[in-house]
Amino acid sequence: MTTPRDKLSTEEKIVVFFDMCSSSTILEDLLATNNKGALRDVLIETKDYLRARAVEHDFIFYKFIGDGWILLFPPAVGGVALVSFLTGLSQYFSAQLKKRVLPRLQQTPKVLGLTFGVDKGPLVCLEMLEQTEYIGRGLNVASRLQGAIKNKDKNPAYKVLFSKHSFKDLRIPKGIYKVDSVTRELRNIQGGKRLEFMKLTLPM
Repeated sequence: MTTPRDKLSTEEKIVVFFDMCSSSTILEDLLATNNKGALRDVLIETKDYLRARAVEHDFIFYKFIGDGWILLFPPAVGGVALVSFLTGLSQYFSAQLKKRVLPRLQQTPKVLGLTFGVDKGPLVCLEMLEQTEYIGRGLNVASRLQGAIKNKDKNPAYKVLFSKHSFKDLRIPKGIYKVDSVTRELRNIQGGKRLEFMKLTLPM
């Protein structure tokens, strides 16, 4: 039953889903030497970094899922501003990883860092259990894009996979950044057909 607080609305958002490479391998290594707090500290520092910049960069720090995060930006955000923010976040995360985790690892994984998926579209916003929740295709696509970066990429860290329409709407100038057109299959998206996406390497 719908209550007065269960309001529904539709909001256009740019969805950024990002995740940490080799997190399971890192956690297992840290657990073996009783250093699991090192990874916790990196995650908490990243959370604080995001919360401190949410108002400044006008995004919603929506969810933390395991070792991944979902950020929701307004549709008017500029492409250069978004890439600049993702670069700053990546540089901060990399510094925290080097300071808190790498000195405690017995063996350093080949791939370290963050990978990003970005899509744009309408999300249904609703109040559920006294919390604001979002549902919609953009969330699913951004998550799948983030997971697909590692496909056929030996060094996926600090790269962003955009849906073509989000890349076009963001007006990201190709001459400033390293951008490649790639084809990927996204699980449970359009029947798993191979589709074209834009992959951007952040200027770390």
